[in-house]
Amino acid sequence: MKPRSPSSIISRRLVAKTKIKTVARSLSTRATSKDGPAKIAIDIDANRRLLNRYRFVQHESMRILAGWLPQAADFELKCEMGRSLWENAVQVNALYLRLREIQSPAFQKPTDSALVTLMEELRHAPDEFGLILGIYHVIVPSLIAALASHETATFPNSDQPSVYAIQHALLDLRAQQKRIEPLLAAAARAGKITAAARTWEKYIGALLAHAAGVSGLEARSKKAPRPPKSRTPFTPPREAARDSRFTNRAADMEPMPVEENYREHTVEEFERYSTEMLAAETVGLVMYLVPHMPWEFQFDTARHLYDEVRHCLMGYEWMRGHNMDPFQSPQYLHIYKWRSQFPPVMQYCMLTMGNEVHAFPYRHRRVEAHQKSGDQLSEQFVRYDIADETQHVRFGNRWLPELLKHVGEKRSLKQYVADALDVWRGQYLTGKLSINVE
Repeated sequence: MKPRSPSSIISRRLVAKTKIKTVARSLSTRATSKDGPAKIAIDIDANRRLLNRYRFVQHESMRILAGWLPQAADFELKCEMGRSLWENAVQVNALYLRLREIQSPAFQKPTDSALVTLMEELRHAPDEFGLILGIYHVIVPSLIAALASHETATFPNSDQPSVYAIQHALLDLRAQQKRIEPLLAAAARAGKITAAARTWEKYIGALLAHAAGVSGLEARSKKAPRPPKSRTPFTPPREAARDSRFTNRAADMEPMPVEENYREHTVEEFERYSTEMLAAETVGLVMYLVPHMPWEFQFDTARHLYDEVRHCLMGYEWMRGHNMDPFQSPQYLHIYKWRSQFPPVMQYCMLTMGNEVHAFPYRHRRVEAHQKSGDQLSEQFVRYDIADETQHVRFGNRWLPELLKHVGEKRSLKQYVADALDVWRGQYLTGKLSINVE
């Protein structure tokens, strides 16, 4: 074989390098397709912008649902709001983990003022059904369309972490739609969806059109719509709402039957579980009132809120299984009203360091009592509750110091907790709740 000259080798290497550079430039604007020629892909700059828009919409929706939770009266809708809120938080967290890899800071306010206005206006719905129509009949369909398009338009390998997050978000969002639609249909049949709610739905649709959809890539209307007369400025609720099936809303807590009376005490135990929506509503109010806390706090409190919704439903499941009507249970709504008058940090402190820390000895006694009685269902319910409450106390220990810094509290953590627990013991435990009338 004739040896190659040095100049020939150099020439071949230059040609190879040129081909590599050409392919690299091509891949920067085209994604590989299994079914045919390559297609134009979303570049990384557009990817950042789009992912941040999706994140912003879900992040704001999460906070709005939290703030609205106490004000929503329809029980099934309230429960769904708590679940959807947590699922939205999981989606936002997945986008957070991706965005922090491709931009800094991970969360950025969108530059599109129309999108910002859309999410700012959403909370001012005339009622809970107007809010849900705006979210699930207007915003969520646009978000699903944007995510579905993004999933196939981005680079399937280079941007696989985004694809993974999008695919899981789509599963959640489509499932939410399936759960929400029967609730809205039932509300419509019962005449609960007013003309004001329908007008609000159209207004949110017009705001979305002015933002060119969730993606910002749809046709953009030229003029922003004017708010309808049904617009009702949202204020964080000081009272918790219940629908007409709840007839005993303001009862005082009475002493429970002695624990030695297993049957009667267990009935009261699970009736009390059925009222834990009050704790979810307090967590929702706290979430809404401290929007500038770190994302990890918001993520933890979203889970905390949904745990309390599940505990409430656990009480409903137990009661129905024992031929009891949970809607006849006392609701103790004055407890939420009492807590809501305090600053959000104190509400969070009394809930985590008061109610939850001090419940463990009792809960462990109940597990033992259920085991002795052979009541496996009750035992399992309480053990799951203990697992959740253990995590909530961890949340409190982690975030109370940060919350105190956030609000500029001068007292030490130890002193603040001691002062809050003095109020909790003196009022909550005695039932002598002092409610300021404004």
